Amino acid sequence: NPEAFYYRFVDPAQGQSNGSFTKSDHDNFMKRMEEWKEKGYRIGASWGIFSMGVPHRAGYQCSAYYRKLIQSKKIKDDAYAIVDGKLKMVDKNRTNAGEAATSALSSAWDLDEVKEIEREVDQWLKEYHNRSGR
Repeated sequence: NPEAFYYRFVDPAQGQSNGSFTKSDHDNFMKRMEEWKEKGYRIGASWGIFSMGVPHRAGYQCSAYYRKLIQSKKIKDDAYAIVDGKLKMVDKNRTNAGEAATSALSSAWDLDEVKEIEREVDQWLKEYHNRSGR
């Protein structure tokens, strides 16, 4: 499930950035957001897939950054409001939100280095857990 994977992780060998978003991260995030709006995708429905367009950032990081941008009033999303001093989602249906994006794993998974890692993990699963990773 690419959405679940990219929500928590980035592509193998890419390296995940931590901490505050840099200007480059912000620019990539905003570019990806515009791309999604143009395609009619629902912002917030597929953070894992969304993050594939923000190098070195996982979906959960993009989700948190999105909420931070709303809270600081740098972007507006009518699905959110400040309630008792905290940002809350107040409209989970978001009727004008568009469709959820879908995708597959990126081409990084076709690299020989990654295929070798997959083989090693499969071997470890067989050896130490008496099962296959497939």
